[in-house]
Parts: sequence; C-alpha cells; structure tokens
Amino acid sequence: MVQLERLIGYHTTNTPIDLQTAQWLNGLSDTLHGKLVNQGLASPRVIRESHTLGSMLDEYFQTMSVKDTTRVRYAQTQRLLVEYFTPDRALDSITARDGDQWRAWMVGKGFAEAKIGRDVRGARMFFRKAVQWGMIESNPFADVKAAPQTSKVPKRFITPEEAAQLIEAAPDADWRCIIALARYGGLRCPSEVLKVRWADVDWSRNRMRVRSPKTERHTGKGERFVPLFPELRAVLMDAFELAPEGAEFVVHHHRDNTANLRTHLRRIIERAGMSDWPKLFNSMRSSRATELMIEYPAKFCTEWMGHSQAIAEAHYQQVRDEDYTRAASTPIGRVSQSGAQVSQNASQHEAASVCNDSQTGAQTNKGPAFMPVPSTSCSLVQTESMGIRGLEPRTPAFSMPCSTN
Repeated sequence: MVQLERLIGYHTTNTPIDLQTAQWLNGLSDTLHGKLVNQGLASPRVIRESHTLGSMLDEYFQTMSVKDTTRVRYAQTQRLLVEYFTPDRALDSITARDGDQWRAWMVGKGFAEAKIGRDVRGARMFFRKAVQWGMIESNPFADVKAAPQTSKVPKRFITPEEAAQLIEAAPDADWRCIIALARYGGLRCPSEVLKVRWADVDWSRNRMRVRSPKTERHTGKGERFVPLFPELRAVLMDAFELAPEGAEFVVHHHRDNTANLRTHLRRIIERAGMSDWPKLFNSMRSSRATELMIEYPAKFCTEWMGHSQAIAEAHYQQVRDEDYTRAASTPIGRVSQSGAQVSQNASQHEAASVCNDSQTGAQTNKGPAFMPVPSTSCSLVQTESMGIRGLEPRTPAFSMPCSTN
C-alpha cells in the first residue's frame, strides 16, 4: 500500500518515480500491472518477442548463402548446439558461462581440438548474427576459447620419385591425371582437379586455367593460370591421346561428389609399395608449394598456387631434411648468389615465353581441347633429342628463336 501511495503521489506531481518504486512495479503480476495501466498510473509493459535457439538457427540457415560443403560443416555445429542446449532454449538465457560449459562438454566427448575450434567459431558466428538481428544483446560465445585454425598435423613432403611411383601404380589415365594435377600442378583436390577441362589446357602457351570454388567469392580470384610443368604436361598429353572423342573434362570418371577419393588413393599408395601419410592430397599440394618457394619469387608462387603468402607459410610451405643439409654445407653468400641466378633464369624464361606467345598457326582440335602447330613466325632448328621419362616417347627437341622479320 505504501508503494501504491508513492506511485499516486509521483503521478499527481508529474515527477519521475524512484528506483525502489520502479522495482516494485516490475515485480507486479501482469494482471495487477494492467490495472495500474488502466488507471493511468503506469506505462504498458513492452512485450519482447521470445526467440529460441532452434528458431534462430533455422532462420540463419534459411538466409545463409554458402557452398554445400560449408553448409554441411555448419550443420554439424548446429547439431551440437541443439543437442546440448535443446532447440526450445530461450536464446537470451544462454550466457558466457554456458558457452564455456558447452566447450567443456565437447572436450569430454573426445573431440579433437581442431574440430572444437571450428564448432566454437561456428557458434560465435551464429550468435553474432543474432545480435545483429536484435534477438539478443551480447554474444555468449565471443570469448569462448577456440583452437587456432592452423593445423598441427605434420605434412609429408612427397618427393618427385614418390610421385612417379604413384603415377606408375595408378589404374587408369584419370587417376594419373588426379595425382599429377595435385602433386605437379598444386591443385586443390577434388574441388579444383575435377573442374579442369581440356579446353583449359593451352598447349601452345604452356599454361592451364584452374577454376577455384574455394576462392571464387573473392573478386578476381575465381580462376588462375598455372604453368604446364614438364612432368604435368607429360601426364596430360598421354591422357589426351586416350581421352574419348568429345571429352570435356580431363578427369572423365570419378566425378561423383560423394565418392571418397582418399580411399582410392590409399589403395594406389599400397599398390606402389608405399605407406600413406596424413592429409593425402593436401600434402601433395604442399609439396609443390614448397618446391616453387625454393625455385621462384614469392609473387610467382602465390599466383600459381592461388593463395596468399601468409596462407602459404601457415598451411603449405615445408622445411625438408635437405634444406637443413644445404644450410649446413653452403655458406650464406653462395645461397644468395644461387637465388639471384634462379631469379635471372626465371626472367629469361619469361622473356622466351613472349616469343612463344606470338605463335599464330592453326590448331588441331580434339573435342574442346586444342593442340599446338609450329608457328611460321619462328624458325625451327633441330638440336639434340630429348624426352620426358615415363609417360611420353622420346621426340626431337626444337629451339625456336624468333625471326627478325
């Protein structure tokens, strides 16, 4: 009764109510508070829409625009959140303490730190959107510990000799191309490998277009061009000769997105008399990135591999045993001179390619692909015979100096 009299007094004098009276008002039942509203002694309560974890996640997934593989990964985080909190849990009742306890629950289930880190970052992203939508005031997962994204699983350097063994043990041309594109071309497998078409292979200019679903959302990063490295070119030429008429993709079979290429690769590794290694395809891409880092400037490596220098250092580049041996046996000055010579050779190779780019001769088609025909703008001088071991017969080598006409 005392609080009611105070409320009437404040209303009569048109002065703001004190904190104690405000707390008393907030504690009243909706029925009694409604009566005071009808008498003009209180303002109507703001009825805030209640959001549940399940409804927020459903809305998030409806508005999300990502690749199917990314959606599957986020769905795993969604399942773990719903399993722990239940879908009917009020969104604004989930606290930072709850976030830490959810993480501890995943640790107790025996999940790897890398997976826990991905799920924590996913939950943080979901609830960040809930804050933006005005469903909650703060993100309870903002400070929950997430493991770093850099993988701690060691990669293995796949030597050129081991790559040749794998190609020799491959059951067909498709698998020879898969291995060569991953190890010699440095392509991501399967996302980039399975998208290479014969029309992407520019034999005359010694380069190949690579479409990258992983980076296509970034402007200008949807595709890149990589050199037809000699060992890669040999495998592709052999596969081109065996390809059926009108074949569009370099890898004609094994195109089912649900197929597990790693399982098939492990069989090939066993057939080659080798032991498998962690991150089968990623290690092959990493091996090519490591080789390019040693032989070419960083600009070339990042352009050809399709990632930044920071990503290369964090995820791809390896330090091999022979690097320790070279460092222990070669004075620093000589290493620098060797690097300068590599840069000079790269520049000369680039200059020579200008001559090759001027070729305008007719080309022979096979399906959507094309093969080079010698240009009339450069004279052909036969030198010594040469050949690429393993997959291409020995053929005469030609030097092609540009004419001065």
